[in-house]
Amino acid sequence: MSAATGAHGPTATGSDGSVETVDAPRSPIDVIVDGTTVVLSVVDRLDEEAGHALLAAAAAAVERGPSRIDVDLRSLESYTEAGARALVVCRDLGARLPEGLHYRTGRGPGRDALLAAYADVD
Repeated sequence: MSAATGAHGPTATGSDGSVETVDAPRSPIDVIVDGTTVVLSVVDRLDEEAGHALLAAAAAAVERGPSRIDVDLRSLESYTEAGARALVVCRDLGARLPEGLHYRTGRGPGRDALLAAYADVD
């Protein structure tokens, strides 16, 4: 089950009874619960705003009490340093879980963001 907002938001019924789709901004984070794992997928760009959304989603996921959280960066197309820093904070949040926090990456911006995030971490 996905908790992400789709490309269009909820529908609204006008006073004349017509129904229209209301455009709503798409969340930069898709959330999927897969058994005891919560998967947080970062979509398109990991900038400061998406980093805040990722941290909020990670904190909410920890409250659910899963075994682990996976942060999926494979759909990432770009990132900023501020956004990448959120990946380190997510690790700290996931440290409380039995299986911790894991990252899913491939080649490209997702892996680059992860390497940038941990470049200055001891």
